[in-house]
Amino acid sequence: MANQIFLSVVAPDKSVIEENVNSIIAPGTEGYFGVQAGHVPIIAALKPGLLEYTDASTNRHFVYIGGGFAEVRPDKVTILADEAERASDIELAKAEALLEEARKALRGEDSTVNSQDAVLEVERAVSRIKAARSVR
Repeated sequence: MANQIFLSVVAPDKSVIEENVNSIIAPGTEGYFGVQAGHVPIIAALKPGLLEYTDASTNRHFVYIGGGFAEVRPDKVTILADEAERASDIELAKAEALLEEARKALRGEDSTVNSQDAVLEVERAVSRIKAARSVR
């Protein structure tokens, strides 16, 4: 347990992860960064992407993160996400439909997505699809 770090991933509507893990890779706005037990304290902005972590059995797990912030301490990482979902809980068909809606907005077609938010929505949808496919 000395080589583990506690990971907490929370979204506005739910707690997604609360467990001890071996390592974490997070989607920072300046690029992906890794964390292990004993890491120096930092606060980092997160962009939409995949959070990857390994559990005590060294199994890899993925969580979709829609942006937010990470607080890293030597013994704990807290992810405050705009939205978050375990890869195993993502409906691939729904994620693909969201991607198509965002692409419509980028093309100037009628869409439920605001054209100003379309680029971010494409990034979020692609990240969800990658997460969903990582467990299939």
